[in-house]
Amino acid sequence: MTAPIHTRVGTIVDGDNRFFGRSVFAHWSHQVTAASDPLLLALGLPAITDQGRDVLRLLVLGSISPDARVWPLKLTRLLASHGDPLVGYFGAQLVSAGKIMGPGALVGAAQALAWIAGEVGDDADDAAIARAVQLWRERAHNRIGGFGVPFRDVDERRAGVLRLVGDGPLSRGRYWQLHLRVVAALHPLPPNIGITLAALMLDLGIAPEHAGIALAVCMSGNFLAHAVEAAAIDGARAHDLPRAAVRYTGAAPRDTQTRTAIVPPPALRRQPHAGDDPPRGDSYQSNARTP
Repeated sequence: MTAPIHTRVGTIVDGDNRFFGRSVFAHWSHQVTAASDPLLLALGLPAITDQGRDVLRLLVLGSISPDARVWPLKLTRLLASHGDPLVGYFGAQLVSAGKIMGPGALVGAAQALAWIAGEVGDDADDAAIARAVQLWRERAHNRIGGFGVPFRDVDERRAGVLRLVGDGPLSRGRYWQLHLRVVAALHPLPPNIGITLAALMLDLGIAPEHAGIALAVCMSGNFLAHAVEAAAIDGARAHDLPRAAVRYTGAAPRDTQTRTAIVPPPALRRQPHAGDDPPRGDSYQSNARTP
């Protein structure tokens, strides 16, 4: 007998499905009003709340970056171009397990904010925050997630989320306020969307180590859209580069033909079959003695 699976997530019982201890159709059907509501529970939050819905909305909006030139999305299209969108959708998202970009980088941003908050407390001045930021960078090999903007001066996604939060209720969150001060302490290093989304997640109660998978779920629409489209229209054109688009700039071709015949060692030489037995494929001389 295998050991039982201990889980809080749910089970199937006669006539019902239960999710986090409550009936799907007797209880959650009255609580779930948006398709994203169960995600709040799946990420470890105790209840579905309006704040949680608002944060998820901002996470989705802030992670919409659907440019097919971004290499994970390019991989989505390549995999899906053979006709199955599921292959592109799931296969390309496996690259999100890294720590440099996307969900992996968001974990680093959330961990940095959580650590800095623990160091400075609630009433720190700007100098204390600057010292804590420097200490974190020393601990993390001079890295802090959520900073750096390639190819442009400002991350337009962060600017959009800042505008949407404005001076509303989310702007009064502890981590939201802290992330603004961390950004100021690291000026002129440009912040990206990661540090801002990390602050929203922490204020909601999502654990730092779950920030990456939370982002992966919220940005999945980018992969879905490209997988569906590429499976329908890309086809063979995604499989080969046109010769006109390829120019070789490496070393000159070299002659790979040998000047002398290759003589295999005795143990690898083919041996003729004795008698009238038909050949059974290649046979090789063995070092074993036969009687």
